[in-house]
Amino acid sequence: MKILFIGVFDTDRKSTNTSQLLAFKSLGHNVVGYNYKEKALKVGEEERDKHLCEVVRKYKFDLVVFSKCNFLSEDVFKAIAAVSKTCLWFMDPMVSYDQIMRRRTGLVDYVCCDKENVLEEALKINKNSFHVCEGFDQEVDKPHDIDKEYDVSFIGNIYGDRGETINNTNFDIRVISGAYGSTHAKEVSKSRINLNLCTSDGASDRVYKILAAGGFLLSNDWKNREKYFTDGKECVIFNNITDLNKKIEYYLKNPELREEIASNGFKKVQCFNRNNWAEKIVQLSQEC
Repeated sequence: MKILFIGVFDTDRKSTNTSQLLAFKSLGHNVVGYNYKEKALKVGEEERDKHLCEVVRKYKFDLVVFSKCNFLSEDVFKAIAAVSKTCLWFMDPMVSYDQIMRRRTGLVDYVCCDKENVLEEALKINKNSFHVCEGFDQEVDKPHDIDKEYDVSFIGNIYGDRGETINNTNFDIRVISGAYGSTHAKEVSKSRINLNLCTSDGASDRVYKILAAGGFLLSNDWKNREKYFTDGKECVIFNNITDLNKKIEYYLKNPELREEIASNGFKKVQCFNRNNWAEKIVQLSQEC
């Protein structure tokens, strides 16, 4: 299949679009990545839009995938949809599913969402809307044989009520920011307990990245988690601060159980790698 993937790409895999592009290629598809933000910086948005539409008309792609693309105009969406099958990939939580994205939902042939509560809203606009898990990059999110340095760590940015949660624990939680690619996986491997704090009704890709790197995941709950992971078997869910403190203490004292759960989580998460993401996107294009 000839695919145009419109998104943001880099050389150090900070952008998930980079590994997604490579996943399409690994499955044997002829895929072209169009870095729409970079192109706009070089020639301006108006010229970028003209060039993008010309590319689509000239090369007649079987599928054009918009990765969010909230900075592309509706006219571009309409022009491309008139000559090619189109998919909107939306990975963000509900707070980012604004009116701009809702209008774009109605302009494409089908929509793939990472968050299930976003899917519920998308279905009201486009009946061809589906849940596709963003998952993890199998090339970088993997275990490293590194000595443990932290009892508990949180990898990510502190906002919302995350700071309050961390400050109210009885333990020294190592907060790590700016960890991407293999660096993220190494930090997971250094941690006895990897804390995840959901700020929406859906899990971020942190859940999958931690499990794929062989980490023990301790998290608050998220919508429909039980469909994918079993509490106490592949990860551990806490309900409140008191419960969080109890579970940190318990699992620090029980390393064999902690390692067993981490091993189960590692095995279970393998079906959520980037190749499976790309395969699902293509499969849905054929079904719609």
